[in-house]
Amino acid sequence: MAKRRGSKKKKQAMIAVVAIVLVIAIVLGVCWYFLIYSKGLTIGEFLHNLGIGTTRPSDDDSGNTPPEEAVSGNMEEIVSADLSIHFIAPEVRASGDCTLIKVGDTEVLIDAGPTQGNVAAIKEYLEGYCTDGVIEYVIATHADTDHIAGLVGTSSGGEYNGILYSYEIGTIIRFDRTNKELETEAGNPTLYARFETAVDYAEAQGAEIYTGSDCWNERDGASRTYYLDDARSISMNILYNYYYDHEASDENDYSVCMLLSQELGDGANHYLFTGDLEEDGEERLVENNDLPHVVLYKAGHHGSKTSSTNALLEVITPDYVAVCCCAGYNEYGAAEENIFPTQAFIDRVGADTSYIYVTIMWDEATNGFCDMNGDIVFYYGSGEDEESKTLKLWCSNNDTVLKDTDWFRENRTWSGVL
Repeated sequence: MAKRRGSKKKKQAMIAVVAIVLVIAIVLGVCWYFLIYSKGLTIGEFLHNLGIGTTRPSDDDSGNTPPEEAVSGNMEEIVSADLSIHFIAPEVRASGDCTLIKVGDTEVLIDAGPTQGNVAAIKEYLEGYCTDGVIEYVIATHADTDHIAGLVGTSSGGEYNGILYSYEIGTIIRFDRTNKELETEAGNPTLYARFETAVDYAEAQGAEIYTGSDCWNERDGASRTYYLDDARSISMNILYNYYYDHEASDENDYSVCMLLSQELGDGANHYLFTGDLEEDGEERLVENNDLPHVVLYKAGHHGSKTSSTNALLEVITPDYVAVCCCAGYNEYGAAEENIFPTQAFIDRVGADTSYIYVTIMWDEATNGFCDMNGDIVFYYGSGEDEESKTLKLWCSNNDTVLKDTDWFRENRTWSGVL
């Protein structure tokens, strides 16, 4: 009888424990709904409101201070700015990169994606900034279609209308290697082959052609550093990528990488562009280059889960991040975790900054692309006054940071800095 009573007491105690756990779960669920979900908050934002959220230290080991929101600018100022960096949203809805850097009368175009048909929209955009018909520098980071298609353009009567055919090009800095083929199985030239033809055309018109390794090794007239202004205060620095001269299994790791540096008084601002460099490439980039803290980072590979890794981010600790034309479903399958910008990317970048901006992106709910910030332009005004030395931001659609968008609230979570 004593054993039976003991067993009965244990059973009653277990039931009581289960009941308490259920009550706690119900209370937490109700609190979550009314205090967090119904107000549209993320867990990170709710904890921050309580004073226990994740915050970036006011002064980390590298001496960097927390980023502040960029001052809202206007389109009229951009044309005369000392420096402007443009992430151009494509008119043709597809994933790809196209970035314009303008310093005075000098233009640098990094890639021209995403499709051959988008070249008209790129040229229309350039008309507002490249008024002399000359693009001093073109950087073709790697051979993927969504980066080089607009350099080739489309054909009419056998003549192509791409960037390399339509402008006077000063210097082309291109990828060293590729795994692409020159012909299709049917024996037709691939887009990569047409890119090589376009480069040959530009060279015949007077363009200097260098690879990333040519620049790094300052070979055959190439330079590691190119100054973009007469005062030599703004420089384009070609970084060393291990895969300039080694074979890679992933095409993305062949990307030409560049650090833009701007001298400002006693210090300097830096801006990093790594094409579609992947995890292995990023680790080697850190190993082989003395990378500084950067004000702006063009997210590697459109915000994929395989780029913008901690190995790189822990060194550059970016203040602002721009993501170009996201569409990961084509490459990695339609699983939610693969759609750019991925949760993994957001979690890693969010440790440094909440200022993430996206041109356009794929929306699984509507099975199509949706406008986010549109064209994204970071710039410094002209002149010596204090306002001119302030980084400003202008977006063609809106300047809402990613974590505050409706898409983000429905598809992602935020636990980063606020």
